[in-house]
Amino acid sequence: MKTPHAIAPLLLAALPFAAGCGQNTAEIERLNSELARQKTAQAEAQTRWENERDALRRDLNDLRSRVGEAQAGRPDRPLGESVSDLDRRMAKLEQGGGGKLDERVAALEGKIDGVRKEAVEAAKVEAAKAGTGATTGMTKAELDAYMDKKAAEAAEANKPTKNLAEVLARLSISDAEKEQLRQSVLDCKKAQLELLETPTADGRVFAEELIDTFIKIQDGKATQADVTKLFLEIVATKVPGDPQGRTYVQIIEEHKQKNRDNITKLLSPDDQKKLTAAHADWSEFEVGDGDPWGALYLERMQKYQGGK
Repeated sequence: MKTPHAIAPLLLAALPFAAGCGQNTAEIERLNSELARQKTAQAEAQTRWENERDALRRDLNDLRSRVGEAQAGRPDRPLGESVSDLDRRMAKLEQGGGGKLDERVAALEGKIDGVRKEAVEAAKVEAAKAGTGATTGMTKAELDAYMDKKAAEAAEANKPTKNLAEVLARLSISDAEKEQLRQSVLDCKKAQLELLETPTADGRVFAEELIDTFIKIQDGKATQADVTKLFLEIVATKVPGDPQGRTYVQIIEEHKQKNRDNITKLLSPDDQKKLTAAHADWSEFEVGDGDPWGALYLERMQKYQGGK
């Protein structure tokens, strides 16, 4: 079953395959610079965390030492309650730590190791091209096989796809950040669906009409021209009661821009390029379970089949 698109056309992009020792070296330098920055941030966060922990410990020890003598003087709020408050704060602090930074640093270190291996292989390729295959152990046949393998790997790694799980595996972000990205896409889809479920002034529900049209196309009872006609109506129709007098598409584009802004904050420029290479519209990725368009599709399919 295909998950219906949220009215936007398919815009697929692909990154060209590039190889070479110089490029790998530059990539390693860039990653090392980013790693150094992340480790500095990690050290600063750790220092702040330790300072706060030590301050809490001092307050906690001081309160414990004064609980007995001050209890009678503060019947409105016994010091025992203050100790409990600090205990809870300490427990929360100990659980927090710098997990997110640790994950990002680990991800960067892993990526650097991978690029270093690529650099070694690229150096072998360059040597083989220069006619020094004997020193690298690579014959012409091995060189050709290697280049074919790398081209296939690059094509697979950068192939267009709307499957968000596949795309997330290409990004150098932590698991927590991957979940934030997925949630942003899901929230955007929900917002668009809720908008398109808002009836027009004459009672039409564009969300249902879109899904019904896709179903009819699959059944041979509609064409792409019907989708285009409906799309143009969505572009021109204003949302009833909207104080700014915006059309459905104008508000949809605002939801998409918010999603793009949220995701941009999570990703490096390199990862942003990877995401765009997979699919240009970041709001159209297939999120799997919980996709509201999938649920509506099933609902309309059952109604359509029941009416045949």
